[in-house]
Amino acid sequence: MSLPESFPPVLPVVSVLYSDSTSLEGVPVSLSQFFGEVMLQSKPFPFDMTDYYEGEMGCSILRVWFCFAPLRDPSELPEWKEKCIEIEKEFGGEGNRLVNIDPGYLDHGKLVLASCKAAPDKVYMGRGVFAHTCLRYRRGEFHGPEHSFADFIDGRFDDFFRSAKLLLRRLLKN
Repeated sequence: MSLPESFPPVLPVVSVLYSDSTSLEGVPVSLSQFFGEVMLQSKPFPFDMTDYYEGEMGCSILRVWFCFAPLRDPSELPEWKEKCIEIEKEFGGEGNRLVNIDPGYLDHGKLVLASCKAAPDKVYMGRGVFAHTCLRYRRGEFHGPEHSFADFIDGRFDDFFRSAKLLLRRLLKN
């Protein structure tokens, strides 16, 4: 019989979508006040595989990733999502979001992002929040599952998440 075991801490990861770089100003500081120190930040990636947010955020949307220390318990994901919604409102515009903030975590085998939208491939975590596995790590490579978003499947984030995985290993050793 298997018994519940404690789960190792995970690397908090946050995705921020924005279309105007001035909208991003201050967001990393607000995120740091909740998550801790920014340990790794990606370059901006084009958010160009869907027009889902164009009506709300405009065109030429970019995505940037942040990784934080200290490592945390993954069961806190609903709380993280609620805090990120508060931060979105703090940086909001006239009825539209200027930033879209999705928290998640990286563990040894996957990248999970929080979502408030239900889907067959998402697991309910409580408080209206679902966990969505967006990337899997297998045989030394990241792979976007077929249910993931197109920009995860095309591999554009793989180099960043390889660096994030090294950071996770280093933080777990300390």
